[in-house]
Amino acid sequence: MTLANTLEAVHTNAEALQQVALETRLQEEVTQQEEDAGTLDKVAAEIEKSHEKETEAQLKAQKDALDMAKAEIDVAQGSVDDQDVSELQKVQRALTQANQPVRTVNQQKTGVTLPAMKLLTPPDGGWEVPENFSIVVGQIYRSSFPRPENFEYLKRLKLKSILVLIPEIYPDENLQFMKENNIQFFQVGMSGNKEPFVHVPHDVITRALEIAINPANHPLLIHCNRGKHRTGCLSGCIRRLQDWSLTMIFDEYRRFAYPKARPLDQQFIELYDSTEVVKRAWEYGWLPLQW
Repeated sequence: MTLANTLEAVHTNAEALQQVALETRLQEEVTQQEEDAGTLDKVAAEIEKSHEKETEAQLKAQKDALDMAKAEIDVAQGSVDDQDVSELQKVQRALTQANQPVRTVNQQKTGVTLPAMKLLTPPDGGWEVPENFSIVVGQIYRSSFPRPENFEYLKRLKLKSILVLIPEIYPDENLQFMKENNIQFFQVGMSGNKEPFVHVPHDVITRALEIAINPANHPLLIHCNRGKHRTGCLSGCIRRLQDWSLTMIFDEYRRFAYPKARPLDQQFIELYDSTEVVKRAWEYGWLPLQW
């Protein structure tokens, strides 16, 4: 073979190798594009699934709101009797799940929702509901400090326990009311988050939570002075146990704390480590919380 023929053969082989390399690179690019397309399909599927879940949640919230309205109408057409507490629970459950409170300006100050306000107003004015009263979940209630004029209504709840979140000495008249009605007295005093560096101790809120979610203590009323901040912290931690989103928890907290929501309270709710109480609660069968 002459030198010219050899050079020509080498040149031909080089071109062939370049062609193979080019085809290989093109094939790799096609494969990568197919993989990218597959990834995009997966992302699109996940987004579609997420939208479906959001739509289902919205439809459920609308259905619960309609159920709440129906319950309100049914009760409004009748009279307030011995069934008023259970009816209120149904309405409050739907209201809480839909997360759509309806309030007038005055109700923003008291913390009582519109359906609750109607259901809790006796036709003869024979009893008075505590300010900021509401159902948290099931037979766990919250309110401001009960006054003597509230005692008649509290009897209707058939309370088994009252959990007090202030450290001050409890009034004799309230203690006497509890004694006469066989109501257990729990006091877990905590300071309010009014000033910088003042915070709710973790072990204190954990002890209060264990009392609050223990079915043996239900029906149970939680209260501080105004039923806003300390009670709001504990209720917020209960919502954490229910896997509420922080957005919903803070929205509920601010409604009851109106017009003075405290950022430190909301920070505490967000940072509270519920691992210990959740573990114990599951061991004792306290979770999930029952309506």
